[in-house]
Amino acid sequence: MNRRVLVSLLLVAVLVIALGVPSLSAKYPSKPVTVVIPWGAGGNTDIAARGFIPVFEKYLGQPVVISNRAGASGAIGTDYVNSVPADGYTILWSAETLATFRVMDLSKLTFADFDPLMMMVDDQKILCVSAKSPYKTFEQLVAAIKANPGKIKMSYSAPGASGHIQGLLLQASGLDIKLIPFGSGAELTLAVLNGTVDFAFPATGQALGYVNSGDMRALAVFGEEPSAAFPGVPPITAGLPAFKRYMPLSFPSCILLKKGTPTDVRNTIMDALVKASKDPQWLEFAKKMNYQLRHDITNKAVLDYWTRWESIVSWLLYDNGVAKKSPAEFNIPRFQGN
Repeated sequence: MNRRVLVSLLLVAVLVIALGVPSLSAKYPSKPVTVVIPWGAGGNTDIAARGFIPVFEKYLGQPVVISNRAGASGAIGTDYVNSVPADGYTILWSAETLATFRVMDLSKLTFADFDPLMMMVDDQKILCVSAKSPYKTFEQLVAAIKANPGKIKMSYSAPGASGHIQGLLLQASGLDIKLIPFGSGAELTLAVLNGTVDFAFPATGQALGYVNSGDMRALAVFGEEPSAAFPGVPPITAGLPAFKRYMPLSFPSCILLKKGTPTDVRNTIMDALVKASKDPQWLEFAKKMNYQLRHDITNKAVLDYWTRWESIVSWLLYDNGVAKKSPAEFNIPRFQGN
């Protein structure tokens, strides 16, 4: 083989490689980005994400696709994000269950296994019954629970999720209720509407439309203060003072990246998140949904928030016989108070 032929073959090989392998220096993002929601479509987190993502992609400069990967209280979708390359093309829209994976023996992952970017929204939980329910007030519901131990049913999404924790708090306060999982915020709400269960704690975004239409009745706000979205509805601590020791205890969502994502990629995503969080389109949607914005909590402060939350909730789950493993096994300190 002469030199000219050899050079020609080498040039062809280089061209083939150049055409077949994306440039490592291609500026991020050079293709669509996926946001993984580890719960079903129509749930609380999904609703918030679908309001925010169209605004976010405007500033990111590429289409952003939502992928619902539900199962195992969010562990399936979370594990998936942890399994893909740390290149910024797969983003996790997470929530509280990641703080309980270890004690629930669902996954070894924690918030500390991801790079936190920004807290998103609190969607305040509201204790609701069907409009056909005989219970007109929270006090009436409590009285019925005490008169019928183990028979009044409450729906929740999944083990370790917000509704489950709220149900356990009721039980810890001396109310013997039957807790039934339904898989998502949409399904737990439907269970109330069709009479499968007696009550639930849907988020404001999930409940508001049904309450305003007269299909559901709000009896209590999960917290220490009333909600502007539900005038006249008392905070749950008014009827159950025992709840005060756990407050404040909210369930915000947040944006995470796989640990090890390049700094320039992380900065690009963060810049788009900050701009989107201030966009009038998003702010109007958040106002309509009565979300409490938490965008001021970023980076390490996100981890600090969940560390405190984990110390409260993981021990609550364990003390009530729900957690499969002790928080002590993971050096999670027991919460001693504010």
